[in-house]
This record gives sequence, C-alpha cells and structure tokens, in this order.
Amino acid sequence: AGPLLASMMLAPAKPVPSVEIAPSVLMPMLSFGITMQHSLFLALGGRGLDTAFDYGDKYQAELGRAVATSGLPRSAVFVTTKVPCCASSFVKDDVYSNHCHARRSPEETAADVAHDLSVLGMPFVDLLLMHWPCDSTADTVATWRVLERLALDGRARAIGVSNFNASAIESLLPHVKVRPAVNQCGFSVAGHSGIRYRNQTWGRDDATLAACRRHNITLMAYSPLGSAAPGGVPRVLSDTNVRAVAAAHNRTAAAVALRWLVQQGVPVVTQSDKKEHMVDDLEGVFSFELTDSEMARLAAIR
Repeated sequence: AGPLLASMMLAPAKPVPSVEIAPSVLMPMLSFGITMQHSLFLALGGRGLDTAFDYGDKYQAELGRAVATSGLPRSAVFVTTKVPCCASSFVKDDVYSNHCHARRSPEETAADVAHDLSVLGMPFVDLLLMHWPCDSTADTVATWRVLERLALDGRARAIGVSNFNASAIESLLPHVKVRPAVNQCGFSVAGHSGIRYRNQTWGRDDATLAACRRHNITLMAYSPLGSAAPGGVPRVLSDTNVRAVAAAHNRTAAAVALRWLVQQGVPVVTQSDKKEHMVDDLEGVFSFELTDSEMARLAAIR
C-alpha cells in the first residue's frame, strides 16, 4: 500500500453491498463524489468513486492518484465518470457551460472521454455517464452512439445517463443498441416530488424512478441528503420526521436519509471531507433496516 494509506489504514469495514447494473458489472450501493479525500474513503473501506469531466482536472487527478496509491487492485475499485452532452439548457449560464459553448459536434464526446481517462491515469472506467441530455433528441442520440462505441472499445464496462427525467429516457430508448445501465439523478427524502429547475425536473421525481424500474435501469441518487443548489431540497437533515426515525434507531439523520434510498434499491453518491461522516456512511447505513411504516413516513415528506 502507498504510505498515506498505510498510515491511516483501519480495521476494514463490512463490505458495502452492490447491485448488478449490467451483466457481471457490480456497482457499490454507496459511492463517494466530488472531494479531495478519496484516499481516506478507500482506506475506510469505500470502493465506489464518482467524478466527471466538468468537475475539473484537479478532482479527477486526485481520484486517479488515490486509486493508484491505495494498494488495491484496480478491479476492487468502481470508478464512475461523466461527460457532457452539448448543447443543453442544463448548463445554460452555468459555471460548467464554457466547454459546451465551444463544442461543435457530439462526436467530440470521444475526446472528452479520452481526456478523462488520461487525467485519471486509467485505461477504462467502470461506468461512463452522459452527464445530462442535450436539448435535442437527435444530439442526445448521437452522443449516446459515441458512448456505445467507447464501451465496445473497452473504455467503459457499463454506460448510462444522468439527469434524465422519464420523458428523456423514453425518447432515448427507441434509438439505443445498449440500454443505459444507470440514470444518476438528484433524489432524496423530500427531493423526489418533481421540483423544477429551468422548467425541468431532471429526474428528481417518482415518475423517473418508475420509468427506470420499468426499463431495468438502476436509478442512482446524487445529493441524497438534499442540496441548497437550484432544484435541491436543503432541509432533509433538519426535518423532524427524519430526526424522529433516527432517534428510534439510534442513528444519525444522514444514515436514515441514505437508508431510505438504499433500502428501495437506489444506490447513492455522497461527499464529505470529514472522516466521521464517511464512517457513518459506510457503516451506519447498512447496519439497520427501516420498517415499512418508517419508509412510508419518509416518502411522504414534502
């Protein structure tokens, strides 16, 4: 193991459960997102890491170094990255829009993936996602064709989408040769009722979850503890119902909010710079179960 990992290695946590998202492709039910603390997460027993072209080279390079110095075989770590679909109202006037403004063709997606792999220092990723749908179905389909080709070339073990609502999924599926394995969307307690951002839900609704289940696509939740970002729900951890359920199980509000998702088969992407939060995510979430009435109580929060 690398010196950093060796210096902080703890007793291994119980392995995080996984879900099969494609034939022989198992994804952890909990991954760790945008942060500079991926080495610590791996040392604590985490095995799923999530990044994106639009997070910037700094974060992707840190993730790559964390895997390379972990002492773990590459097959033991599940790496997800995402590349943009341009042009899209999802990034209009946003900090991530500059790259898309300069784009000329969906075919340039292949160059974005090559850049990601170079910065990560990896020949492939386990899951490659289209970060959001393009404004036109034609551009979305053309971008998806590139992802299909890259998967066939061994650049990704599985491919999927992100921020696709039910209608975007239904528009894409008639044109695919490879079904998306995953749809990663903002989804949380109180954050699944169709809150709109730039006149779209971007998959933050129960209709999207139902569409994914209908088509055997794994819905994966980012911002599973809520978010103060536009379209997010900032109050999850302070909600009285969440806190009451947490007290009943002697767990944190965060563990309860995450448990509500994973117990219904929705993997999550979390992020934190604090060791105690990582330990709670890795160990607290998978060591108890919510009752049917508690699941319904949490689902009813708006």
